[in-house]
Amino acid sequence: MAGVRMVIAFIIWLKLCLMIYLINTHQTISVESIMRDYTSVSNEEHLMDFVNFSYIMEQPPCEMETKGLIFVHSAPKNFEKRALIRETWGSADSIEQSPLRIIFALGKVESDIVQSTLENEQTLFGDLMQGNFLDGYFNVTYKHVMGLKWFHTHCESAKLLIKVDDDIFVNTGELIENLLEPTTNNRTLDIILQQRDNLLFCSLKNHDPVARSYRSKWRVSYKEYSDAFYPAFCPGFAIVYTPDTVRRLYEEVQKSPYFRLDDVYITGIMSNRTNITITDLSPFVLFPNQMNALLEGVVPVSAMQFLVSHHNINPMQMRSLWALV
Repeated sequence: MAGVRMVIAFIIWLKLCLMIYLINTHQTISVESIMRDYTSVSNEEHLMDFVNFSYIMEQPPCEMETKGLIFVHSAPKNFEKRALIRETWGSADSIEQSPLRIIFALGKVESDIVQSTLENEQTLFGDLMQGNFLDGYFNVTYKHVMGLKWFHTHCESAKLLIKVDDDIFVNTGELIENLLEPTTNNRTLDIILQQRDNLLFCSLKNHDPVARSYRSKWRVSYKEYSDAFYPAFCPGFAIVYTPDTVRRLYEEVQKSPYFRLDDVYITGIMSNRTNITITDLSPFVLFPNQMNALLEGVVPVSAMQFLVSHHNINPMQMRSLWALV
């Protein structure tokens, strides 16, 4: 009989402990979520759910002369791609006396040798920014939000944020021309680039199905995203933002759970939530067939107005384009 009483007492005690735990857990989550809504947007140590964020390599704030920031997503080991950009469209000769600034965005590496090489690269060129999240495909959203955060808090004078990957060509001449002074012509690209608010400009992707196959690199579970199709979004190779768009997206994503497909999440789901309309950049993207026609002399440069190339162009194409424009 005594044994039965002990078992019953133990069960009651266990239930009481569980109730206390659940109540305390609920209060902790509730308080944290409320505090996050009010503090994470401005808190330098928050990057979405990454609460101990810091810069391993930071950059000085933009100067007043900076009107456009080009934020290049680069993998730490892509030394040659960064060197190629510095040799061509991001060269010091073309950028230093212009209203543009270029920053290469990286995450943390696990190799001391790679980190040491990056530090030497930073000493030589001074254009790297490195966050303390591990660099990799599943953390690319952190890198994207780091760019929004830094632009919003350190680049108040700029009129445009241009986020690109490190395997595309940027027609910096077009950007510089539009940022230096307003044009009087009626070219569509000029009119768009001189829009000073509510601009999210990219090669629009519509009605893209959600990958469910376990074989897919882009697989997303129903728990992560339940709809069959994504909202309209910007493929990440080239995206142009105005400061107000950066602020609205940054503030919204800081209060939201992590989602690894950065372009879908930030420019699709978040822009949908904040009522930002995407302007289609596709007419001003140099696609492979157009680039070949240009490089082969079939079409003159004067007849081809473009802002960026499509991604995955090779070093020879990059240098040839730079020689033409």
